[in-house]
Amino acid sequence: MTAKSTQTIQTKAEVQAPDWAALAAERETPCISVYLPLGSGAAAAKPDFAQVKALLAASKSSFEGAPVTAAEAEDLLSSQWHRVLESQAIQGGGAAGLVLFLNGGFFACYQLPASFPARVVVGREFYIRPLLHLVSADDQFLVLAASQKHVRFFRCSRYGIHGLTLERIPEILRQDLETHSMEKQIQFHSGTPSLPGKKGVVFYGSEPDPKDRILRFFRDIDQKVKGSLKGHHAPLVVATVDYLFPIYKAANTYPHLLDTSVSGNPDLTTPEALHAAAWKIVEKHLEEAKDRAFGVYKDHINTDSTSSSLRKVLPAAQEGRVRFLFVPEETEHWGSLVPPETVHVHGNREIGDQELLNLAAVLTIRGGGQVYIVAQNQLPQGAELAAAFRY
Repeated sequence: MTAKSTQTIQTKAEVQAPDWAALAAERETPCISVYLPLGSGAAAAKPDFAQVKALLAASKSSFEGAPVTAAEAEDLLSSQWHRVLESQAIQGGGAAGLVLFLNGGFFACYQLPASFPARVVVGREFYIRPLLHLVSADDQFLVLAASQKHVRFFRCSRYGIHGLTLERIPEILRQDLETHSMEKQIQFHSGTPSLPGKKGVVFYGSEPDPKDRILRFFRDIDQKVKGSLKGHHAPLVVATVDYLFPIYKAANTYPHLLDTSVSGNPDLTTPEALHAAAWKIVEKHLEEAKDRAFGVYKDHINTDSTSSSLRKVLPAAQEGRVRFLFVPEETEHWGSLVPPETVHVHGNREIGDQELLNLAAVLTIRGGGQVYIVAQNQLPQGAELAAAFRY
């Protein structure tokens, strides 16, 4: 039986997982980022291009020195507006805001679960810091709900759960076991009495261990899961009854399966409840990973393996040497990076400047590093940011 797709379940607003690698990729300028609040609850509405025009008009001063004028940005946005209205991100409604990323050859639209200040940023990179704060690069996860009757597969973020299809799932385990039970009932040996006038019927063969049959079943599922997740690194949470989880762990080959499961029969659990239970497990896992990463930074603080200075971190990020980056929530630093290692930091934004903390995040993601958004008081006193280097 093939696992069926399920409709999107909105626990708050359905937040699609951003393609962080695409957003951080090096692109031709200009890169235009638009953060557009939509209100909330009954006040929420679909985006109106008049909002964008007003936002561009109010942001004209920020276009000084940018690789595009406000009028040119308006023309580019206008030409792509139909894609915003058609975007899957807004079809379900319920969003508090949208963020748009586009340039001449790229377009992305994401629904956001919380309100934020309206803003347009134009530069050589997309402005992703607010998106990282709302939908961090590591809070995407997967849930496999497996029972002897059904197998369901979900993609999740902290805000929502979305059903996925696993192609060609094997016959459900219950049918397999029931068939096996019937076979067991008709197996008997040569000493079995025969009916009058009939020769005794002899059946041979040993009964396979039910645990082995379950293991083979889970191995089949694991192969479908692994095929669907090739190249992915999201943690996987299994929801199943307690005695089945160790068997699934034995069958599993996906390297990001978490050691804790959602206990109980998932057939009796709604997607919303599965999401809530799995998120508690994932949230703890992510906090532990963040603590370990920050521990790496603290263990090497005041050595060449770490830095809390933009002038040292940005060149390292440009070279792909940043393993972990910790960026404060709200502080901004404007300036420029002149490769290979000259960094100008300005007290006030100047013409042609980039927001340097955003640039550090973009370059770290581009180089395969991990970015964490933290409160300013979590950083060492006077630190602009914090980074642990690969070498």
